[in-house]
Amino acid sequence: MDKNSIINISIDECSYGEKKILGKINLNIEKGQCLVLSGLSGCGKTSLLRTINGLIPNFYEGDLRGSIYLYGRDISDFLNGEIAKYMGNVFQNPKDQFFSTIAEDEIALVGENLGMDYSNLVKRVDQAIKFLSLEDIRNKSVFDLSGGQRQKVAIASTLVYDTDIIIFDEPSASLDYSSIKDLENTLLKLKKMGKTIIIAEHRLYYLKDIFDRLLIMKDGQIVNSYKNLDVDENILRENKLRCLDETRLKLNKLESTYTPDNKKPHFIVKDLKVEIGKNILINNLNFHLSKGECMAILGRNGIGKTTLAKQLSGLLTIKSGLTSHGKSKRERLKNSYYVMQDASSQLFAHTLEHELIPKDKIGNQDYLSRVKDLLISLDLWEKRNLRPHELSVGEKQRLSLTLGLLSDRKILILDEPTAGLDFLRMNMVAKEINKKKGQIPIILITHDMEVLFRVADTVLLVDGLENKKIPIRGNEESIIDFIRKTN
Repeated sequence: MDKNSIINISIDECSYGEKKILGKINLNIEKGQCLVLSGLSGCGKTSLLRTINGLIPNFYEGDLRGSIYLYGRDISDFLNGEIAKYMGNVFQNPKDQFFSTIAEDEIALVGENLGMDYSNLVKRVDQAIKFLSLEDIRNKSVFDLSGGQRQKVAIASTLVYDTDIIIFDEPSASLDYSSIKDLENTLLKLKKMGKTIIIAEHRLYYLKDIFDRLLIMKDGQIVNSYKNLDVDENILRENKLRCLDETRLKLNKLESTYTPDNKKPHFIVKDLKVEIGKNILINNLNFHLSKGECMAILGRNGIGKTTLAKQLSGLLTIKSGLTSHGKSKRERLKNSYYVMQDASSQLFAHTLEHELIPKDKIGNQDYLSRVKDLLISLDLWEKRNLRPHELSVGEKQRLSLTLGLLSDRKILILDEPTAGLDFLRMNMVAKEINKKKGQIPIILITHDMEVLFRVADTVLLVDGLENKKIPIRGNEESIIDFIRKTN
């Protein structure tokens, strides 16, 4: 055991039933270090985090053989909840870890649970709120906050007891560009405070000036370890990782056969008003889509992109304006397919096969062949007999996308289909989107610039004042500038 480390990990094996989720791992983490765990989905990143913070085997079932020491003390010797004094957690979806409805109450909760003196608790909550600039939202419901704001609330809760170690699991997965920049700045501030930071992440570009070590996992083991200055493009390619240099994003455009056909648009939106209640988000929206076109929608968080998608897909009423694929909600539901950001909300069957194959398609060999091809292409074939809710977040996303790709609707609307996906699976998804757009127009809502430049042919820029649709090719720099300015 390394005496200079605050966390010493010596795992022989960790399994869930007959399934091995972690192999042999020896890792020492020093105080003040920032470690990034990366690798393909399912490589064991989240499982390793759950062993470090004691969630395996105390909360998630698992047989752990080996030992993990925190400040020289075996974590198995800690009382229930005691680890929270030393270690904070920020989950991929912070809402999953919230127990209070008001932001300030959620921030204070860990201190209350650990019996902190009331006057000291009030002081620490105020300091955490000020540190993360949360004064404007302290009395708001956590359900009314953006993804980035919820994440800041989760981070603030770790500061109340002043924990030395903070663990992040895919923190950028559902964040827009602005929120990712906020996250980057917050991590830099935490590092300057001397916090020890452990992050499981696919998206790396925002971490390039923060991490000390990049650990690559495969099949439940750490297979490579790199110091920050040693990471280059060759290492990224060898390990199938996402880019480290944000300026290279626009160079990854896949070849497109799209040519605009303004004379025969397949999908028209005219004078559409996007609104929630009496609050108008987007006014007088006009655009059309051609066959073979994928149009991305870009705009700041809260501008109304998802509300627009729900109106176009028939989930919300259109009070003003029209679309060519249906005057009523029922018509739009019939003619469009909407893949939601929360994939779980669209999955209901007891196996993937039952989810993908309705009764009227059981004897349709062409359809069954399409299902098989997509399951193989999106790396879900081996999971076909599992229950959808046994899948990882990324696997659920790909399953939900598969349902959309199998549909015969007139338009496909995708809301963040690659959030949290690794480089390999992101490329898989991009290739299938490019195939599908040859059949029907596709609308893509995304904060993932890597997939944006791989699949989108046009971009609808929405800023609340002027909505402008432009082609991708030749406008890459202005698109990136728009993302930076509006977010």
